[in-house]
Amino acid sequence: MLAVEQRGPVRWLRLDRPECRNALTVELVTRLADAVEEAGADPSVRAVALTGAPPAFCAGGDLADLGAVAERGALAVSDVVYGRFHRLVRVLGEVPVPVVAAVNGAALGAGLDLALACDLRVASEQAVFASSWIAVGLVPGMGGAHLLTRAIGSTRASEMVLLGRQLAADRALDWGLVNEVVPADGLEARVDELGAALAGLSAVGLARSKASLRRAMAESFAAELAALGAVQGSLLTGEDFRAATARFRR
Repeated sequence: MLAVEQRGPVRWLRLDRPECRNALTVELVTRLADAVEEAGADPSVRAVALTGAPPAFCAGGDLADLGAVAERGALAVSDVVYGRFHRLVRVLGEVPVPVVAAVNGAALGAGLDLALACDLRVASEQAVFASSWIAVGLVPGMGGAHLLTRAIGSTRASEMVLLGRQLAADRALDWGLVNEVVPADGLEARVDELGAALAGLSAVGLARSKASLRRAMAESFAAELAALGAVQGSLLTGEDFRAATARFRR
């Protein structure tokens, strides 16, 4: 479900549910947050790389898993969204080392939010990006609307969030959604290079610089996450979501 590998100064965390295109379950999100915290506490780790088992980076939330939570009611959903998924977003921001998203394929819905929560994003030429929450009647529940607006501006963010527009890697680079695009077979090597470069810099300086960047959006983003816990609770238990995801329920 989550593969962990240390390569020199880089701790690689790989979502490992290829049969589900690495869709996020409550358990996987919990394990990932724990692994990020553990990496941040290890002095041998100078950067974290987050990727997915081929063919996807992360296709979003596991709708069957989320649907099971929704059956328990809006309060249970709000607790899961705020307590588990939002914990992961907060941990990615609070961990003192840089986190690099190595986007090797589709980053959709919660997968896009996950990539946006990282500090740097390197994409393969095969990567595609979409805020696909609207297709199942939901809002970007991990803060994606806020993070997208910060990254690419309100006009383009509105197009992605409201219309679910999908971006290829080259357009994502043009829009400022990713830092760079590399050939698919060179993605992990490039991220390892970045990790080595980061390892050559002051650990304290990097931690303080990351904290400074995060403070630029901290107060408003915390308020956004708090609101999303309640909003997503009502949407996940509503008829639109049930109708859109009926085929995933057994």
